Amino acid sequence: MDRIPATQIADRAEQLLGDVVREAGFHLLLCELVGGGRGPVLRLYIERVDGESVGIEDCVLVNNIVTDLLDTEDFIPGSYSLEVSSPGLERPLKRAEHYEAQLGERIKVKTWEPIQNRRNWTGTLTQLDGDIVTIRLDEGQDHRIPIPAVERAHLVYVAKPKGQKKGGSTRKKRGRANR
Repeated sequence: MDRIPATQIADRAEQLLGDVVREAGFHLLLCELVGGGRGPVLRLYIERVDGESVGIEDCVLVNNIVTDLLDTEDFIPGSYSLEVSSPGLERPLKRAEHYEAQLGERIKVKTWEPIQNRRNWTGTLTQLDGDIVTIRLDEGQDHRIPIPAVERAHLVYVAKPKGQKKGGSTRKKRGRANR
C-alpha cells in the first residue's frame, strides 16, 4: 500500500469534519497529523463560534462528535490517537485567513526548503499579499515568504508588560528589635 502524505490526511480530515464541528457551535481552525511517541496523532484545533474560550468540556464534546465519523470513513491508515484542543497562545497558522487575522503579531515560520539560505524565520507579520506573507525580522529587514513554502508557522507568545500597581499600602519590614 502506498503511503499517504500527512498533509493530505489532515486536509481530508478538515474537509470531512468542518461542517459537523460547525453544527456543534465550533470552528475547525486546523487539522494536523503528527508523529507521536506512540504513533501518529490527528490533532484538531477548535474555536467556539461565540468567541468564548474553549474549555475541556468543549474538547470532549467535539471528540465524541467526530470519533464515529472518522471511524466510519476510515481514511487514516493504521491506528492513531485523536486530540482536540484550543489553538492556545502560540496558535498555528496555515491558511491565508489565519495570517490575515494575526497581522502585526510576532510569528515563527519554518519553510520546507531554504529561502535565502535559511528555513527558520522569526519576526513581526507585517503584510499579506495573496499567498505571500511579509515578516519583519528583529534587524528590521522585511522578507517575503510564500505560504505554500511554509512547513509550520505559529504565533510567538510575547508577555505584555504589566502596569504599575495602583493603590495599596507601603509596608516597611520590621527588624527583630521592633517586634
